[in-house]
Amino acid sequence: MLKSMTGYGRCLIQEPGWTATWELKSVNNRHLDMKWKIPHSLSSLQSGWEKELRKIARRGRVDIFLTLKITAPELQSLTLDTGLAGTMLAGLEKLAASRGESFTPDYNRLLAIPTLWKELSDEPDPTLVDSLRQGLTSALSDWDGSRTREGDGLGEDLSARLDRMHEMLEQIRTLAPGTVEERFQTVQDRVDQLLERFQLEVDKERMLQELAILSDKLDVSEEITRLTIHLKELAKHLTKGGAVGRKLDFVLQECFREINTCGNKIQNIEVGKIVVTFKAELEKCREQVQNIE
Repeated sequence: MLKSMTGYGRCLIQEPGWTATWELKSVNNRHLDMKWKIPHSLSSLQSGWEKELRKIARRGRVDIFLTLKITAPELQSLTLDTGLAGTMLAGLEKLAASRGESFTPDYNRLLAIPTLWKELSDEPDPTLVDSLRQGLTSALSDWDGSRTREGDGLGEDLSARLDRMHEMLEQIRTLAPGTVEERFQTVQDRVDQLLERFQLEVDKERMLQELAILSDKLDVSEEITRLTIHLKELAKHLTKGGAVGRKLDFVLQECFREINTCGNKIQNIEVGKIVVTFKAELEKCREQVQNIE
């Protein structure tokens, strides 16, 4: 089963004392890179949540968002620094008295002063923590499902392209021997023409040796054999599934090298067209593989 690195997952939690929403968005990346955007009061839980995500993903840039709204007062993580607030009010009252003015506190402005609020250092409520964990599990499942569905689509597309490349490789295998013989005969005819034109003689045994060397340089049987092996290996990885993106990318690079050699050795218009089409399919496969975990 293949998995794409691109995916989206979401889970909404609604409880009597809170409402929370988990969201996960991921894109391609060489390694697993997690970016957490969660309330600061829950930072102590992040390492445990990361372990849950690592059980599912191997690669990709993953953004994890947690939006939490607590309605139960006893679960709030903030408390008013009443001592500091009292000191400030007493100071303002004393200042007003020294100026002969009356003092009426504006509590709305007082509440807006950030320094008067302290974040509790106590651990989050266990019930809330368990609810958030379950919500994350559900969001991870939703996210992983979307990656699997896209991975299935990528696998089907890659398999179809591999079938077409197998067909093209067989065409090259069929055409290659005739092309070599044609080049061999063309070179031999040209040599004969030159010898006749300039009334030269040549050691025929030496000429046959040179032509044999040329014939060997034009032979692509080894490249075709290696390409066949590479295509089978690609199909095996697609069937095996899992985190095979890097392996697929490496084998595709090897395929590019072999087909390039075939194109360089076989100077034939028909084979050249097949090679160009083959390379186009490889390039499309490489683009698709960049999305696979």
